[in-house]
Amino acid sequence: MSLRAFHLLFIAVSVVLAAFFAAWATSQYRAQHEIGYALAGVASVVAGGVLIVYGAAFQRKTRHLLVLLMVLGAPRAAFACPVCFGRSDSPMASAANLSILVMLIITVGVLGAFASFFIYLVRRARIVAGRSGGTQQEGSVQC
Repeated sequence: MSLRAFHLLFIAVSVVLAAFFAAWATSQYRAQHEIGYALAGVASVVAGGVLIVYGAAFQRKTRHLLVLLMVLGAPRAAFACPVCFGRSDSPMASAANLSILVMLIITVGVLGAFASFFIYLVRRARIVAGRSGGTQQEGSVQC
């Protein structure tokens, strides 16, 4: 199910919910004669009407959006790769290669930071274990 269809379905379910809420509020008003239920029923009917108008406007508006998405989603987007569909010695290709190098350097740096942090934790745990003298408390299990 596309996002557009889901949105339209959600609007339709909301309209039905507003109608049921208006019916409930009307029945409560008839039973208890409180003005709050009457106002809730009227507000629910108005909200359902606004949702119907919004759903119709959304459907009209997204017809053009679907055409635009089909044009933009065409296979021409694959031509963005300068190495595959362009000159490999162009400035765009060298920029793409340098960006790959930068991303690799950042990845190695982050992984190195994680590794050094865990090495720090292991050393710190050994220091704490050495200070405690290796004594065990009651009920603790030795690993």
